[in-house]
Amino acid sequence: MKPIVKSFPAAFVFATLAAGPAFAHAADQGFLLLLPTTAYIAGGTVTVAATILLLVCLRPGQIETILRPVTLSSGHSDGHWHHWGQIVASLCLVLLILIGLRGPTDPQANLMPLVLWTIWWMLLFMVQALIFNVWKWVNPWPGLHRLMVPDHNAPLKLPKRLSIWPAVILMAAFQGFVLADAAPNDPGRLASFALGYWGFTLLGMTLFGRSSWLGQVECFSVLFALIGTIRVACGSAFGLPGWQVFDGNRFNLSHAAFVLVILASGSFDGLYETFWWLAQIGVNPLEYPGRTAMIWPTTLGLYSSMLLLTCIFAFAVFLGTVLVREAVSFKTAFIHFSITLLPIAIGYHFAHYLVSFLVQIQVVIATLSDPFALGWNLFGLGSRPVRVGFLTVPATVKIVWLTQAGVVVLSHVLAVIMCHRTAEALCTSRRDILLLQLGLSILMIFYTIFGLWLLASPRGA
Repeated sequence: MKPIVKSFPAAFVFATLAAGPAFAHAADQGFLLLLPTTAYIAGGTVTVAATILLLVCLRPGQIETILRPVTLSSGHSDGHWHHWGQIVASLCLVLLILIGLRGPTDPQANLMPLVLWTIWWMLLFMVQALIFNVWKWVNPWPGLHRLMVPDHNAPLKLPKRLSIWPAVILMAAFQGFVLADAAPNDPGRLASFALGYWGFTLLGMTLFGRSSWLGQVECFSVLFALIGTIRVACGSAFGLPGWQVFDGNRFNLSHAAFVLVILASGSFDGLYETFWWLAQIGVNPLEYPGRTAMIWPTTLGLYSSMLLLTCIFAFAVFLGTVLVREAVSFKTAFIHFSITLLPIAIGYHFAHYLVSFLVQIQVVIATLSDPFALGWNLFGLGSRPVRVGFLTVPATVKIVWLTQAGVVVLSHVLAVIMCHRTAEALCTSRRDILLLQLGLSILMIFYTIFGLWLLASPRGA
């Protein structure tokens, strides 16, 4: 994801020019790799492989004993206070849409794209996954709906057999908008998109009921609920992230598809502007034709990557089910093992957007002083400079890079541990536990190499 910049002056110029739009990827910032690519890829791969070997040495059930979550308290309910948070979030979204439609046309001076992509898509995503259920408090969709439409028996009912397949389709469409649309960062276009989606969601909640619509169709509520299952602290239990993911949660093929869509989209997001990808579609990275000319190649690449990852993952699972002596359903194994990919999707999301967030959060703070570009200087924030110099300082660059690479490797290690625990839940003999994971272990190693390679790949746009 990061372009390889050969000198500090070049890095500074690139970082200054490419501070980019609010939806800028982490790759759009200048960056200097301090270690040889082969060195850190080998190190990361060895770490994941060593984890696999360590798990091989453990007796069945031993890892459960070692890493069992600790019960802290009986927990408590927040009552309905989160409803007020959702109403406030709805009002904030109304204001953001107004700013998007009436405010500055420059994405770097308009709070609509800045808040949406920097605060919501980058920051809240990670808070939801690792700290607490923030989406419960800031979900804007049900806020105003509660004031306009009181609880009632919805005239229509969503079939339970649909599960979250509608959300899978909407999430895939959203990823297409993010990556392939000609101007996903344009304030007016983004505001219109948000307004249209909000209207669609309000209509759905009115016809089918809030809980059903938010739980089965509204893709962002489904996304945040799914990644929230990985949190270290879940209710009254505290332990290794992801350890409680199957406790009290029932997953099916639609959840597996949703996870694969998230992971494939994140991976393609890091791939589609690399020199390698541009070479595959015949584009000179030094003469990048712009997003408009890349709509169809990007769209086809995105959805092909979803299909390809699904096929590779399915083959890895199928290989394990064929090798074991015990009767393990391919469908059951596919569903359960797909959930173990969540840490990888979350870890890569963090690494992918880290540099962009560190730059863009400064832009958000500065823009808060004058949201409508009327010459205001609220809170005295207007004079606050946006600093990108940390991208040219070896010490801070090293910290950022090691954080990115470390998170990617640790997310794979966690996925391997979750995979092992899942295999123990599906098989009883040590032989079958190991063979059931064989294909997935190989996949994990190669996906670690791929993820770290993306962090180092130069980009052409």
